[in-house]
Amino acid sequence: MPSAPDNEQLIVGLAVAGIVILAYSVLVAQQLLLGASVVAWLLGLYLLWRFIRAHERIAAALEARNRDE
Repeated sequence: MPSAPDNEQLIVGLAVAGIVILAYSVLVAQQLLLGASVVAWLLGLYLLWRFIRAHERIAAALEARNRDE
């Protein structure tokens, strides 16, 4: 299933934010784990969002199937 344009923009935005955070933590703060932990939280939130969206699509498909029966 192809991604929606807003989903692609979200992925690109999160990737850019993660790179900026990692670059800041390494170059300015000189603490790699600080940046890595923030990026891990961003990744976790993104995966949670995808999980919720997948369940919404499954529920919508089941409701549509039950209406047709």
